[in-house]
Amino acid sequence: MGNAILGGVTGVVVQAGSIQQVVLPSARHEPLPAPRQLPAGLQDFTGREAQLAALDALVPGSEHSIGPGVVVVVDGSGGGGKTTAVVQWAHRVQDRFPDGTLFINLRGYGPSAPLAPEIVLASFLPALGVPEAQVPAGLDGQVGLYRSMLAGRRVLVVLDNAGNAEQVLPLLPGAPGCMAVVTSRASLTDLVVSVAAHRVGLDLFTATESQVLLRGIVGSARADAEPAAIADLVRLCGGLPLAVRVAATRAAARPRYTLADIVADINEEQASVPGNAFGADGVVGGAVRSVFGWSYAHLSPEQARVFRGLGVHPGSEFGAAAAAALTGLEPADVYRCLEVLAELHLVEPAGRKRYRMHDLLHAYATYRAGLDDTSDYRQAAALRVLAWYDRTAREADRTVFPALSGAAPDKVAPGGPEVVFTDRAAALTWLDLEHANLVSAVRTAAAAGLDVLVTTLAVSCRFLTVRGAAWSALHLAATELGVASAIVVGDRRVEVRLLDLQADTLCRMGRLTEAEAVISRIVVLAEDLDDPDCQVSALSGLGRIRCEQGRLREARECYQRSSAVAHESGLTGSEAVALCNLSWICVQTGEFEQALEHAERGLALRRQVGDLIGEAGALVDMALALQGLGRHDTAVDLCRQAISRYRTLEYRGVDLADTFLPLAASLEHLGDLPAAAQALREAIAVLTALEDPRAAATHAYLTDLEA
Repeated sequence: MGNAILGGVTGVVVQAGSIQQVVLPSARHEPLPAPRQLPAGLQDFTGREAQLAALDALVPGSEHSIGPGVVVVVDGSGGGGKTTAVVQWAHRVQDRFPDGTLFINLRGYGPSAPLAPEIVLASFLPALGVPEAQVPAGLDGQVGLYRSMLAGRRVLVVLDNAGNAEQVLPLLPGAPGCMAVVTSRASLTDLVVSVAAHRVGLDLFTATESQVLLRGIVGSARADAEPAAIADLVRLCGGLPLAVRVAATRAAARPRYTLADIVADINEEQASVPGNAFGADGVVGGAVRSVFGWSYAHLSPEQARVFRGLGVHPGSEFGAAAAAALTGLEPADVYRCLEVLAELHLVEPAGRKRYRMHDLLHAYATYRAGLDDTSDYRQAAALRVLAWYDRTAREADRTVFPALSGAAPDKVAPGGPEVVFTDRAAALTWLDLEHANLVSAVRTAAAAGLDVLVTTLAVSCRFLTVRGAAWSALHLAATELGVASAIVVGDRRVEVRLLDLQADTLCRMGRLTEAEAVISRIVVLAEDLDDPDCQVSALSGLGRIRCEQGRLREARECYQRSSAVAHESGLTGSEAVALCNLSWICVQTGEFEQALEHAERGLALRRQVGDLIGEAGALVDMALALQGLGRHDTAVDLCRQAISRYRTLEYRGVDLADTFLPLAASLEHLGDLPAAAQALREAIAVLTALEDPRAAATHAYLTDLEA
C-alpha cells in the first residue's frame, strides 16, 4: 500500500491479512535474555531477619521439576518497608534464578491508576525475548505466551504494591522452578485460597530494629550520648521504617541540634496539626504527620514549594522538567531542590533528573498543598503540568512519527520548560517513561472538569496506537474520556478527530463491530456539521474496516467517495490518501492499469502539497502496479527512487521496509539474486528495528533465496 492510510488521522499502514494475528517468536539460535529489573537495594538495610529467612526457605530448588511455581504474599502496612525488604532479599538470591528477575510496581496504592495486567505483560514479554510487535493484544493471549516463555526457565517475578488478587493472578508464573513474590497492604486471601500462596507478614519495626537503623544513620556516638532521646524518637516514628529513615536523615543533617531538641520539634509539629487531617490509621497516621511534618517544616521556602507541588502531580514518578512546570520555577532551581529532597528521602532517585515518591509522601505533599496553598494556586499548578505533558507528548510524537503530525488541537497554552528531542530515540525514550503519566494526566484533567485539556491530552496520547497491540486498551480509555469531554464543550470537530482515533484503535483490537458503530457516529456528525473533512474521515474509516473484513468492493466504494469529496473540497492531501488506498485495492484485485492510474494521480497530488514521505510512498504504489504489469525494470527504478527519498528524509518507518520487499521481488524476477538478497537484508534490518513480526518471514525468504 505504499504510504497508504486506511483510516483515522493516525496514518498507520495496515498490511492485509495481518490484523489480530498472534505471532509466536520464531525459533531462536541465540540465548534468550535474562532480564535483571530490580531497583537498587539499600546499603544500610537492617532487620527483617525472620521474614528474609522465611523467603529463603520458599525458594524452589533445582529438584522442583513438577507442579506450579511458588507464590508468596508479603503483606503489611504502607510505609512498613515491604518493597525495601523484598528487593534486598531478591538481590541476595537472584543468582538462584539464572533466567532472570522481573520487577514491576503495580501501583495498587498511590496517585495514579493501578496497572492493568495487560500493560504489565506488555512490559514483561519483551524483557523475556518477545518482540514488542508480537505481543498479543488480548489478556488471554498474553498470559498464554508469558507462561510459554517461562516454561523450562527459572525466573523470579516481584510484583510490588498490588491492589487486589485480580491484578496479580494473570502475572503469576506457572512453571516449576519459578517464584513470584507479591507485596501488598492487603492480605490477598484470594491468592492463598486459589493458588496456595504462602504468606509472610511484615510487621512494623520493633523498637530494636528502629534503633539499629536510627543509630546507623545519625552515628553511634551521638546516639549513645542521648539514649532517652533515641527512645523517644523511635516511639514517635511508631515503628514505621519510612518515618524512621526520614527522621534519622534529617537529624543527621542537623548535627548541631541535640536529639532531644529534634524530639521536642517533632512533638510541637504534631501538636500544631489540626485534628487527624492526615493519616487514618492510628500510630502510622501520627508518625506520618509528626515526622514528615517536622522534616517539611525545616525545608527552605523553595524546597517546600517543590515538595507541595509534587502532591499535585498525576503520578508517583516524574522528571525535573515536569516539576518545573508544576512550580513555575526555573529548571535548574527545581533540580537543586529535588536533589535535596532525595538526600532527605522525601523523594527517591529513579534515573538522571528523574524521581519517584512513596505514595504516603505523595499523600502528605497533597495534604500540605491543601494547607499552605490556595485553591487557585493548586489549580494553576495542575493546569501548567497537564498542559506541559500535552505539549511535550505532541512534540515527541512529531519526532517519532513525522507523518502523523498536526493532529492535536492547540487550545491550551503550554507551561513549563520546553523539551527538545534531538532524535527519534530520545523521543521514544521519553514517551516510554511518561506513558503512565500521560494516561493519568487525561484522567486527572477529566476528574477536574478541565474538558478542553482532556481533549488535547487525549489526542496527544495517539502514540499508544503504534507502541504495540497490548497498549490499545490504554489508548481506548484515553480517547473515550476525550470524546466525553469534547461532547461537554460542544466541540464536534474535535469529537470527530477523537472518534476517528478511537475507531482506528478498535480496528487494531479486532473489535470491528464497535469500530463501525463509531464510524456511524462520525457520519452523523459530518452531516450535521456539513464538514467535508469529517466526511472524508468517516469514509476512510469505513474503508479501512471493509479492507479488514476482506470486503474490497465496498472498501473501494468508500475510498472512491472519499476521493470525490476531498477533490470537490480542495482537501488535496486527503484525496492523495484515498487514491493511495484505491491503488492498493486495485493491486489486490489484479486491476493493475487502474492501480497505476490511481498511483500516478496520487503522486502528483503528494508533490502538489509537498508531502515528501507521501511522495516516496506513491512511487512504491506505482512500482506495485508495474510489477503486476510485468514491468519489473521500471518497478526497480521507482523503488530505488523511493528508498533514496526515505533516506534523505532519515525516515526508517515501516514504509521503508515495504519498499525493499517489492524491490527484492522484482530483482528476483529479473534474475539479479545477489541484489535481491541485499534488498531483503535491508528490509529485515528495518523490520527488526521496528519489532515488526514480518521480520521472521522475510528472513526465511532470504534463506530460501540464498539457498
